[in-house]
Amino acid sequence: MLNCKGYCKTKYREIIGEFSLKYNGQKRCGICDIYVKWKGIKCPCCNSVLHVRPRHSKAKIKYYENENVRWL
Repeated sequence: MLNCKGYCKTKYREIIGEFSLKYNGQKRCGICDIYVKWKGIKCPCCNSVLHVRPRHSKAKIKYYENENVRWL
């Protein structure tokens, strides 16, 4: 089972930057419950897969309109 080790609040504090409620170039870690500016696909703290796209339909519509990507 994956657990937050607390590195995201101490060691990686400068990498995380401002906490935001948007997917504005940030990825979301569901385990640590934070948004991270990170180039990798796994969270630097708990090593879980980061969410790139929003899950809810209203947020998805905004995301795809901004990215000019076709939503199937």
